[in-house]
Amino acid sequence: MKRFKSALALAGLLSLNAQAGTWSPTSPAPMSYGADAIMRLRGTGEAMIVGLGFVQRYNPYTDTWRITSPMCAPGMCNNPMLTEFPSGKVLAISRAPGRMGGEVRLSTYLPETDQWAYLTQGFQVYRMDPAITLLPSGRALVTGGYHYPGLPPRATALSSVEEFDPVTETWTLLPGQMLTARSFHRATVLYSGKVLVTGGYTSDYQPIASAELYDPATGTWTAAGTLSHPRGSHQAIRLGSGHVMVLSNSQEGPSEAATAVDIYDPYNQRWYAGPALPFTQPSSATLLTTNEVLVTNNSGQAALYSPSQNAWQLEPSSSPSSYLRPAVLLYTGQVLFMPGNQLRAERYTR
Repeated sequence: MKRFKSALALAGLLSLNAQAGTWSPTSPAPMSYGADAIMRLRGTGEAMIVGLGFVQRYNPYTDTWRITSPMCAPGMCNNPMLTEFPSGKVLAISRAPGRMGGEVRLSTYLPETDQWAYLTQGFQVYRMDPAITLLPSGRALVTGGYHYPGLPPRATALSSVEEFDPVTETWTLLPGQMLTARSFHRATVLYSGKVLVTGGYTSDYQPIASAELYDPATGTWTAAGTLSHPRGSHQAIRLGSGHVMVLSNSQEGPSEAATAVDIYDPYNQRWYAGPALPFTQPSSATLLTTNEVLVTNNSGQAALYSPSQNAWQLEPSSSPSSYLRPAVLLYTGQVLFMPGNQLRAERYTR
């Protein structure tokens, strides 16, 4: 019986000695700060790193850095969410310090001119910490979030949905609403063009287990099943197969919920359990050109998911970070990380 249990515990985990990738430092960056967000610019292939309002761009072909125009005054646009449109224009949703969560800032960036500009029109419904995703139409879909509708101030999760037109730089409030009001959730575009929304938090800051689908063609929302555990501020990534992997949640510490992996099958509209992650609190999940998924956490732990074997493989550890560790896939096939308060970024090479 003990041998059987041990075999089950190791199911889904490949040989720990068969590490596939390596880590290497980049040349020193000109500014040392934790990265709030990283984005690959499609026009140049550079990585744009934003932190505390400062912006620097990394060229993976020459291993060189350059400081570019700041997004805002230092410290006045925190936790940006970046979305790039087919034209190359970038939309940034951030927050300035202030009461009740701060003030939402909406701005755009043109990489070819290196210029930032604040939008003249804000959300139709004021919201913080929504989910944003790029639709096949070239517009951005913003769902949910929360706001403070009255006094005394109390955070209230939202179910309303808006679209952003990058040409006119205007927001349109859509008539259809999510089935469940949520913030800190994830929205993932499927190959069909539909959007899968997972998890999030209620107005009482309780994690949510439900999922739902948005059809841009009809503007309707339908239920899409339930995750194995309630999740908020989690990771969700579309695999090469079109399935969606969801991992991590609001729980901390080693537990079944903290390492559980849910996978959504859009073709049969069902959820199934993936192999448990070999560590907790993942801070990034990146789809590689091999269709494998690299997952890391702030402790520097890394694991590689093989879809063909439906298994995880522990990878060499990178530098730990006390700060958020966002990641981006470069056109070179490497994954770039910017650990907090370090001059050197790191690249993972498969």
